[in-house]
Amino acid sequence: MASSKDTGIGTDSKFAYKSFLNTDDTKELKDFLEKRLVDCGWRKDIEEMIRNKLKEDGTANVSRDELAKMIIPDARAMVPNEVREEMMLRVREVLEAPVATPGGK
Repeated sequence: MASSKDTGIGTDSKFAYKSFLNTDDTKELKDFLEKRLVDCGWRKDIEEMIRNKLKEDGTANVSRDELAKMIIPDARAMVPNEVREEMMLRVREVLEAPVATPGGK
């Protein structure tokens, strides 16, 4: 594997690239995702799915954890591809944004 000396990465550059999401990045991405899911009607569809499941099985017969296990696979599959692609682009943009390194000029 090439060292940073061979590739020029991280040696003389005053910028580094993020290799993780910080708390602020994560919060912004979560807020964006939540807004997009509401805007596209996904959340409303999931609420309806939950209501129907509770009607079928009865509220006394289903625990919160059991309900989550039943709903989550379908809920994930119902996320529109457009929203998935937007999230991938947003995450990539955040990770590829240059960050000034300490002591960089």
